[in-house]
Amino acid sequence: MLLYGQNIKKEYGIQSVLDISKLAIEDGDRIGLVGRNGVGKSTLFGILSGRIDCDEGVIKRDCEIAEILQSGETDGDAEGSLRSRFKLKDSAVKSGGEKTRLAIASAFSKHAPLLFADEPTTNLDVKGIELLEKMLCGYRGAVVLISHDRELLDKVCNQIWELEDGELKIFQGNYTSWYEQRKREREFEQFEYRQYVNEKKRLEKTISEVKQEAVKVGKPPKRMSSSEWMLYKGTASIQQGHVQGRASALISRLSHMEKKERPKDLPEVSMKLGEMSKIKAKVAAKAEDISISFGARSILEDTSIAIETGKKTFLLGENGTGKSSLIKAILQENEHTFITKDAKIGYFSQEQENLNYEETVIENVVSTSVVPRHICRAVLANLYMKENDIEKKVRVLSGGERVKTAIAKVLVSGCNFLVLDEPTNHMDIYTMEGLEQLLSSYDGTLFVISHDRKLVENLADIVYEISDQKIRKLDI
Repeated sequence: MLLYGQNIKKEYGIQSVLDISKLAIEDGDRIGLVGRNGVGKSTLFGILSGRIDCDEGVIKRDCEIAEILQSGETDGDAEGSLRSRFKLKDSAVKSGGEKTRLAIASAFSKHAPLLFADEPTTNLDVKGIELLEKMLCGYRGAVVLISHDRELLDKVCNQIWELEDGELKIFQGNYTSWYEQRKREREFEQFEYRQYVNEKKRLEKTISEVKQEAVKVGKPPKRMSSSEWMLYKGTASIQQGHVQGRASALISRLSHMEKKERPKDLPEVSMKLGEMSKIKAKVAAKAEDISISFGARSILEDTSIAIETGKKTFLLGENGTGKSSLIKAILQENEHTFITKDAKIGYFSQEQENLNYEETVIENVVSTSVVPRHICRAVLANLYMKENDIEKKVRVLSGGERVKTAIAKVLVSGCNFLVLDEPTNHMDIYTMEGLEQLLSSYDGTLFVISHDRKLVENLADIVYEISDQKIRKLDI
């Protein structure tokens, strides 16, 4: 056993963040830690590694721990072989992707028996994620991983820890196995709750009917004379006692029923994203023989792409290959690009340029919506925006909450051509599942840049990749 924890509690002000009875990490464990944004996953990592103090509890650490932090901070040098493997130059790192790769290389250079990795795919492209996946699978020791990359959790993990309401639930298997098991559990919880509610209603109705019957038994029938009633009264009293006894038995049964709490509902997609006009042309947009460069550096050279109407098209490529630049060039329409006149474009950029920071979430979303306000709220719920959060001004939101707001605003705008540039950054797994279902129900033309392999696998009709300054269509 590498680490053991018992009765771990952590509070911030009056909010209880963690209340975990026990946990253990053994050599060879590959643990995926999942939970909604803000539930305390990173806090738990900090407590287990010793960076953060818990309010109560005992943590026993029997080995050195290496960490990959979301911030990209490192506490040691990276070995030359690992720097080379992650394509890190000796000069200072600048981009987010370089910082992430250096953090990974530095953590692996420790060769610690226990590795904590907090969102290590942040700013990595597909090749970087695949390299990280290979290294995590071959890691000598135990790994505990926070990630929104479902493919990574499937390939690496043999155990899933779910953090919800401060408590930790442990499931055996990878992400898909956890997802199916959790789905079955929630369905059974819903079934048990419905059975409880129905039985409770039945008993309450029966008790009411029996009580009314007892009252009737205690009164003389309308056609019975007073003298007859006096003779019958003793028999009626006995019958009334039997009826009251039945009522008491039913009341006792009701009071001894095991109470079932209403399961927390996970929002489900139950709406269309609004009526939209149809694009008549077979090709919604295209770039022909386009070249893009920054100064003397050429990133695309005499290459072409066509976005077919009604299809879900994905664009892949390593960081810095020009994916976002290509999208912007198409949207700006120059001599090498074309967008059909029927297209009404909804564009999500990584900078969330479509948001008014002084308005609330719901005000932002409703302002350009073609659907009613309650549908806007439903879309936000499917992206796991809490009821009290949608009344907050955008300027006070976290990065992930702004991303959700910007995507919701685009989704309800009635656009028939949706362009999304890395929409899943800063999202937890639950939100990604919700977004995937929303996009699956989208009837328009979809063009997406994404490094999320599961999203591509589940949604893509057509996949392009940029490499060596060219755009190539992949077989899927």
